[in-house]
Amino acid sequence: MNHTPAVSPWLWGSLFAQTLAAGADAQVARALREARLASLLAAARASPLYRERLQHAPVHGSDDLHALEPVAKAELMQRFDDWATDRAVTRSAVDRFLETSHDLADAFLGRYLVWTSSGTSGTPGIFVQDEGSLAAYEVLDALRLRSQTSYATLPLTAWSAGQRFAFVAATGGRFAGAVAITRLVRLHSAWSWLAPQISTFSVLTPLAQLAAELQQWQPTVLITYPSCAVALARLQLAGGLTLRLSELWLGGEQLSTGQRALLRRAFGCPLRNNYGASEFFTIACECEHERLHLNDDWLILEPVDRQLRPLPAGEPSHAVLLTHLANHVQPLLRYRLDDAVRFTGEACACGSRLPVIEVQGRSGHTLVMHDERDREVTLLPLALETAIEEGAQVTHFQLLCTAPDALELRLEPEVADPVAAFGRAQAALRAFLAGHGLG
Repeated sequence: MNHTPAVSPWLWGSLFAQTLAAGADAQVARALREARLASLLAAARASPLYRERLQHAPVHGSDDLHALEPVAKAELMQRFDDWATDRAVTRSAVDRFLETSHDLADAFLGRYLVWTSSGTSGTPGIFVQDEGSLAAYEVLDALRLRSQTSYATLPLTAWSAGQRFAFVAATGGRFAGAVAITRLVRLHSAWSWLAPQISTFSVLTPLAQLAAELQQWQPTVLITYPSCAVALARLQLAGGLTLRLSELWLGGEQLSTGQRALLRRAFGCPLRNNYGASEFFTIACECEHERLHLNDDWLILEPVDRQLRPLPAGEPSHAVLLTHLANHVQPLLRYRLDDAVRFTGEACACGSRLPVIEVQGRSGHTLVMHDERDREVTLLPLALETAIEEGAQVTHFQLLCTAPDALELRLEPEVADPVAAFGRAQAALRAFLAGHGLG
């Protein structure tokens, strides 16, 4: 078996100390941010794509970063072979690796981790992670994402022995969460006495079957999307599920106040929410006052309007521009994420100096349909999207619920060979619905 990329203890310890200091002191954070940006800009000049951009817009620090033209996923994927700073990272090399790799956490070119995005924004992405980015994610996980748990002190003990973790997410693809969990399991296997018990479940599974599998597994920590957690919470309240959770970890979608109250009533345990993306695993972490704090020592996030002009604090953005300060192999400088984010400009009662943001996009409410006997069947929108995207390789589509027993599938104009694409999407959708008793 191919090895999985690991982080050197020296690098991890160094970044742990830096991140700990940056969380407490704004001046330390700014100094680290500027140093990391300078290092990133130097590395980016080995990328033909970014070398072109930087020639036309000399950037020396965050104060003049705005001079650099923003970039979107579609352009990066079109120019994939010009993107990476390691010239061995080509589309053909990645595709060959994805076809031949037998494990999600296998190392690409002996040192990188690769994951993909599903294409819910219209364009699937391929993201290559180097040791620096993996170390940053691990440190943020240990110090900020799990900072209120009694076992979050070291990179491995954040997932402590004695805990039973259930990871419920989109499977069948090389998605970030699934890759990260697989890597974690493989790294833990070297120290079996420390290893937690982690089991992965597919969000595409019919809800009743998923509930039965979780009931048998009896996790102490459930990791999933808010919409999936809400569907399970309703079953728990109705007596169809009996989970005794010590924690609930959520991400990938917006978590509303009503959803939070329902989850607390059903499971009676602390919730841990975060805001992240395939491009940067943990953009913001939630504190004990249920507010998201931006990890501004590891990334720069610019709220912008429709014309990509900067917005002041207090105004919700049309999109945000992400600069990833840790990944040097596949740089992301002013990369567009289509999330509505508001920088509050307010201090938080928790005392953290990290900026408070509100994320207003990515909601994922459950869909309730009726089968031929008029019984209710709960479907998760993310599961529907994944079934079509992965089963039909179609990403530009709309799915409308026109009646309790009817869905309307529409393809967007840019889909190539629409007749064939519609046939594949229809077949994938029918198969998914049949699996949920909606044949």
